Amino acid sequence: MKRVVVKFVSIFAEKMGREKIYELRDDATIEDLVEAIASELEEVKTKGIVYVNYRFPQEKQILREGDEVLVMPLFAGG
Repeated sequence: MKRVVVKFVSIFAEKMGREKIYELRDDATIEDLVEAIASELEEVKTKGIVYVNYRFPQEKQILREGDEVLVMPLFAGG
């Protein structure tokens, strides 16, 4: 098992708190983490942006122990 720090921003932080640690199996991908978050915060799948270590993750990226994940809602400006 590995631990991944997830930081939530804006409305997601209001719902989930500013930070949460997820324990995942060793071969867990970013998709697995999003599924775990979505079990508590469904809109993360349709209205969220996810960064891993301040970068957009690669598709099927395997997470590593200590990775820092930022989850924020989509924003629109005018």
